[in-house]
Amino acid sequence: MVLAMNVTLAALGSPPVDRATYQNLHCVPIRDFYARLLKRPLSDAEWALAEQTYLQHIRTRPVQLRAGAAALLGTLSRLGYRQSLLSLSPHDVLTAETQAAGVAGLFERVDGRRGTDSGKSRALADHLAHLPHPVEPRRVVVVGDTLDDASAAHAAGAHAVLFARGLQHPDILTSSGLPVASTLPAAVRTGLALLPSATAGRPVRQQPGPQRGRAPCQ
Repeated sequence: MVLAMNVTLAALGSPPVDRATYQNLHCVPIRDFYARLLKRPLSDAEWALAEQTYLQHIRTRPVQLRAGAAALLGTLSRLGYRQSLLSLSPHDVLTAETQAAGVAGLFERVDGRRGTDSGKSRALADHLAHLPHPVEPRRVVVVGDTLDDASAAHAAGAHAVLFARGLQHPDILTSSGLPVASTLPAAVRTGLALLPSATAGRPVRQQPGPQRGRAPCQ
């Protein structure tokens, strides 16, 4: 995501940023994130150019999962845990990436952004409401990488675990007091421990291990 952002910043005539800067300044709405990076508001023309450039880049980038991610998803599926995927990436991009990575069949539903970005809370509520089999929110764990992901989860009545190697800086996540994990297997174990004891499935063994998510702009 940092590379895609730097390609976009170049189109706007701005120098690149490093990963730490990206994570420290990341927030939503995304237009405000750009304003933080540029240290000024974007004009409507610049915002249109930014969206076009960013989407063009992510549609052509190679698909990469974190090491062990596919195996972890497969293990959870075999143990009887239902999985779904929600992202604010464009829906066509998200579905193409999951298919290319060979993990599409491990999710019972995949939802990306369709049309205007209505925010993660609304997107998560719609996502849960349209799962093929109804589920109580208290039996749902959202693994995200931003405070906005956690806020959306709690608004829906679900649990949240934050992944420390994603879009937002780990220090920001940790300071929130929410559960934070530095590896995906750890995120899964932490999340499963939050679920009611009656939730089906067996313990997940440690193994290597996907990424994906947002913090409101102040």
